This record gives sequence, C-alpha cells and structure tokens, in this order.
Amino acid sequence: LDTKEWLDNTRLPERPYREQQSSTLRKAIWQRPPVGWVKCNYDVSHHEGNKFSGLGWIIRNSQGICLDCGMGKFQGRQTIEEAECTALIWAIQCVWGLGYRKVIFEGDNLSITSIINNKTPNPRLRHYLDFIHQWSEAFTTIKFKFCHRENNVCADILARKAIVCNTNFELYRSCPGFLGYYVNNDVKH
Repeated sequence: LDTKEWLDNTRLPERPYREQQSSTLRKAIWQRPPVGWVKCNYDVSHHEGNKFSGLGWIIRNSQGICLDCGMGKFQGRQTIEEAECTALIWAIQCVWGLGYRKVIFEGDNLSITSIINNKTPNPRLRHYLDFIHQWSEAFTTIKFKFCHRENNVCADILARKAIVCNTNFELYRSCPGFLGYYVNNDVKH
C-alpha cells in the first residue's frame, strides 16, 4: 500500500500536463536552434531549505532531435533565482563536458536571463553570475534566451523527475522513453 501511494503521488501524468495548464492566449511552441547550433533547455523544481530541489536539461539540434539530457538533485536554495542559476551552471558544465561549443541556453526565468544578458550587478547572485560568465568564455559562441514555461516542458519534466529519482544525477545519451512524447510534440510544432 505504501509503494502504491508513493507511485501515485510521484508518477508523471500520462497526458501532457503543460497542455492542460497552457494559457489560451499563447501556444506552446518550442523553437529549434539554427543549423550548426544546439539548444539546451534547462529548468529547476525549486524547494527551499533542506528539501531536495531538482534540475533538468536537454540538448537538441536544429532538427529537434534530443542528443543528450540529464537531471540531478541538490539541496534547496533560499530563492528561486539561486536555484535557477544552480540549474544553469549544471547545464553549462554538462554541455561543455559533452563537447558542445555553439550553444543556446534557454530557460523560463526572465529575470535570470535578463540579468545574465545585461550583466546587471546583483549582490545576492554575484557568485553564481561570476561562475556563469567564466564558463561562458569556454564556448565558441554562447547565447542565453528566455522562453515561456509552455516551451520548456521537457526540461521541467526532467527537473521534477530528478526529485523522486533514486540517484543524485542521471545522464541520458539519447531521449529516454518517458520524455519521447514531449520531445516529439515539440518537433511537430
């Protein structure tokens, strides 16, 4: 009974949950990167304090094909901005480690994307931002873009799944089965 209850409370929905929550004013359309680039969408499932937070990232090419993706968990941060920066740093390091050098990093936190692109001073995030800018120099070309939540479904699913995963980090060198529907849905549009 305990196992069934746990599974019922941690199972990802069968139907596309984002489609259920999407605004009628916006259509959820993931944008492919240009030829020669890859796009890494990233997201965080934030929990403050001692609870685990999850992060997820997915790398796709100009055809929308999932090349690599991963998820991990870490101790919660005080703010969502700190958690988003943590997820982005993990994504940057993983993408670099996998050998990609011409990358668009796309997340659904407009504040973080603006702060990074405008190099806006932020004392609370200074350490994170310095780290992101230092890592950025290791790439041939790097861009940071904002996308609406509806366009970041795959990274969000990975971030939420990370929290209930038995390991602290998972790397997939191709699209995992649980994500296939969502990746294909992005490509269709």
